[in-house]
Amino acid sequence: MILPKILNAGVYRHAQRSEQTIQAIHLALHIRGAVWNNMYYPDGTLCSTFDARKEDMTPHLSIATRGFRFAFEFDSTRENWVIIIAFPAIEYHADDHRIYWNYQGHALPLPQQIPLTETECSALRQTFSTLCQLHRSALPQNMLESELMVLQILQRFLQSPGNDDDDVELLRRRLAEDTLWKHSIAEHCRFLGANRDRLRREFTARYKIAPGDYRIQMRLHKIFYLLAYSDLSFKEIAFQVGMKNQSHLSAFIRERCGKSPSELKRGRPGLPKD
Repeated sequence: MILPKILNAGVYRHAQRSEQTIQAIHLALHIRGAVWNNMYYPDGTLCSTFDARKEDMTPHLSIATRGFRFAFEFDSTRENWVIIIAFPAIEYHADDHRIYWNYQGHALPLPQQIPLTETECSALRQTFSTLCQLHRSALPQNMLESELMVLQILQRFLQSPGNDDDDVELLRRRLAEDTLWKHSIAEHCRFLGANRDRLRREFTARYKIAPGDYRIQMRLHKIFYLLAYSDLSFKEIAFQVGMKNQSHLSAFIRERCGKSPSELKRGRPGLPKD
């Protein structure tokens, strides 16, 4: 696993008026003190703006990559934490002005800002503070722990865009819950009263994986888990994932992994031999 490399980390508490173009990924926790703040995409287009004369600042997390420019002013009440990292998996796409996390060939979109509740802000303040202390210690164990904490912060950005109750998300939930494959994708779409082609297209655009491939991944994950952590026979595992018999299970696994269930089970350390 490739972890983010922390280049710098700390908190700003002084009044300042300035402008800067960043040279690495910035993760920031903005708590208070902003008088005004403008963020620009690398091409110079305005990304977001804040003016304390017109609105109150909501504590928030933000992420920006190399080339983003900031123009800002903070007063003496300022508190904003910043972690600067190198992490090639995260990059900016100029064609749609979005930041993506590239994971196993999938480009997962990240929101550039996340508003925080008071409770979330308090918890993240403690996370940032602890991370900064660990990073400054320079001890290998502490450095590793701080890098793992960066991943925890980044996970906060992995939020599904749009309404959690829209039909695209409802389809994803139905597919995830249909662990026995009782219904086809077309049937799930009919249950939702939605057009199958539209849902398939919007599902793929949002989650960067087609509904059919998503179901296959869910099925594989369940099979791998049962092979590793259960004493079920291959026939019983087949029934647990909605397959008619062991032959169906074997063909499914061999087509996607190039191995039989027995070979997969033998190849996992610590598993009982079948």
